[in-house]
Amino acid sequence: MLVYWRLLIAAALAALSSVISTSASASFQDTSGYSIYPDFTVYSGATAVTGTSTTVVSTTIGCRPSEYRCDDGRCVAQDKFCDGEDDCADKSDEPRYCTPCNRTLYGDVGRTYEVEVRRPREDRLPFLCYLNFTAAGGDLGDLVQLTFDTFTVGRFLSFTSEGCPDGFMTIRERGRPATGGQWCGSAWGYTVYYSETPSINLTLFLARLSEQGIGYNFDFKLSYKFLKRSEAHLRYGNSTMATWRGDLVNGTYCDRVLTRCDTRACRLQSPNYPGVYPRNVTCYYRVEHNRAPPGHRALLAVSQRNSHKIHIKDQIVKYDRSQRILRVWDQCNVVQDYLTVYDGGSTTDRVLVRLCGGDAVPDIVSSRNTMLLEFHTSPYDNPFHPVPLSFLPGFELEVQVLFVDEKSRTFVKENANCDFHITSYESQSGILENPKHSLPPNTTCRYHFQGKPNEIVWISFIKYYAASTDPAASIDTGNECNTKLLIWDGNPTRASDTNKKHSRKARLMGQFCKDDVPLLCDHTLLRNSSRHTRPCSPSESYVSTSRDLTLEHILRQGSALYPISFVLRYEFVHDSMSCHLVFSASSTPTPQSPGQSPQSKKSSISGKFTSPKSVFFYGRGGAQNLSCVYRFEAEPNQRIEITISRASFGDKVCMSYVNPLVNRWACDRRTADETKKGYAELVVSEYPWSGVKLYRDCLCSNVTESGIALTSLTSSVVELKFTVTRMNVTQDYDDFFFRG
Repeated sequence: MLVYWRLLIAAALAALSSVISTSASASFQDTSGYSIYPDFTVYSGATAVTGTSTTVVSTTIGCRPSEYRCDDGRCVAQDKFCDGEDDCADKSDEPRYCTPCNRTLYGDVGRTYEVEVRRPREDRLPFLCYLNFTAAGGDLGDLVQLTFDTFTVGRFLSFTSEGCPDGFMTIRERGRPATGGQWCGSAWGYTVYYSETPSINLTLFLARLSEQGIGYNFDFKLSYKFLKRSEAHLRYGNSTMATWRGDLVNGTYCDRVLTRCDTRACRLQSPNYPGVYPRNVTCYYRVEHNRAPPGHRALLAVSQRNSHKIHIKDQIVKYDRSQRILRVWDQCNVVQDYLTVYDGGSTTDRVLVRLCGGDAVPDIVSSRNTMLLEFHTSPYDNPFHPVPLSFLPGFELEVQVLFVDEKSRTFVKENANCDFHITSYESQSGILENPKHSLPPNTTCRYHFQGKPNEIVWISFIKYYAASTDPAASIDTGNECNTKLLIWDGNPTRASDTNKKHSRKARLMGQFCKDDVPLLCDHTLLRNSSRHTRPCSPSESYVSTSRDLTLEHILRQGSALYPISFVLRYEFVHDSMSCHLVFSASSTPTPQSPGQSPQSKKSSISGKFTSPKSVFFYGRGGAQNLSCVYRFEAEPNQRIEITISRASFGDKVCMSYVNPLVNRWACDRRTADETKKGYAELVVSEYPWSGVKLYRDCLCSNVTESGIALTSLTSSVVELKFTVTRMNVTQDYDDFFFRG
């Protein structure tokens, strides 16, 4: 009878165990095919040890899921099972033929556990080991951290093709597609893997054992911890500023969409950041911003000022600080781990940059309200992470939204070339800055300045910077000139047009590359609301000899990693070489240089004349004093009448009045003002006899609507002299002028 009851109890326990196993297996296999191993089942709240005839369930009465129950009822940490030591004191944690493989491992938050997989015997090959790490929530954690203390699995031969012929390690995230990427070879340093999901499967496979140096090609030991999500500050931020990584695209491992980055802290992170990133993945990060203030356009910028947050593997070396550089384009083909940035939301848009390596990343700015980043990793690698520990593998980029005036010249219109046309019909003067977004490689930006037929172009660089090698850290592109600036007196594109009858050959005024910079008028930066700086002199500026002036910026590598920054002031200036003019009854007015004899051309007996409009005659153009002479020559039997319709004498203190004794206009000014502030006046003189000058009238106060008419008495030659002294650096033809 006793034997009968014992058999009955044993049968009931076996049936119960079968029910638990079937239920747990069905529950787990619903998770998108996560259990890819036919003989490996993850138990909810239980640990299965396969490979022997023994099955150990850790959720026995009195023990936590993170613990193993000894035969005597005591509980020890789960990683004590089959670690080679008698932790239970009765050897129940070290059964015969036990293995640390094929188990689901849990753990308590704040505690570190260890797992070591010993080298298999030759007759046990091929060797296959499965380990599942599950964070069960609460005090059992939300994420998994794996630290590879010792790693030698097979040999590493190539990043791209058949890289792990003898064996490998793979890691798969629960609910994410399998990547198929493999790690192998020997690694040293400090390598950490942080899970994206609460549960991960780690697989070790070894096909053959072979001698490698003084050891074998298998040695594996890792530490694991379970973390709360609230403790993952580098990934998710903290209570002060939460980090938003974007919405994960369903059915993908790492594709994400980020929006509304003007109201939250958007971060682009490599998968499994800040740990090693997976192999054989291609992640797409689409950043978009559809709202902008009226009249503005949204641009998107990504950057990282902290160099330790960027490391995309570019080669196998023992890293130190001097070797940490950003590499671009073909330099990333060794490992084929790289980050590509597109100027738009599609892979068919222009590529701004492709980078790898590690160091700070300057602002990479799109020209529109969408940006796509593509992160690609090679299928094979060994899990080596460079020292020091402060250099994090993968990347984190900060996202910013910039708003620019839609009518400004600070961005290139969609599907347009980088050509800008500035004419005096739009504005007589202004400020021009470089585009606020990054430009793709092999881009030439042209800035065409064109004045009216009687104008020339005056430009002054207030600021100019073109990175040659080091924008924020080191970028390795060889010794070639990335940015070249050409300044043309004329329009080189128009001059090459043979169909233009009046095309004028452009003259190269300056060419600048690398450390060379154009003429700078940088003292202008000191100007503020209460301080006026001296004007830019011709030695600090560029002045054309015709109505056209052209700037060409030739960018070989683009401006994403070679930031370009310039600010220049431009002005279309009236083309007047002299303000000494002669008007004759039989000739046209001819400009004369001071001290030269006038040369006359045919003209009518009446006309209009005005003060010079070239800024170079005034304080803002660098001149402190102005003296212009207008000579009117009539026939002997003619008289001359001059009418001053408008006149302005700026801030000079003076009063014009009619002297009743001689019935002529006179100027009344105080000597003190003339000495300190200078003076401005129009003086009319007659030449009744050759070489004899007779002072006639003086005007020094503003003339507005009625005008003032002056008629010669007996002379047929009249001279009008316009004089201004001690102008300040802000005054020009709008302050001192006359029309007659």
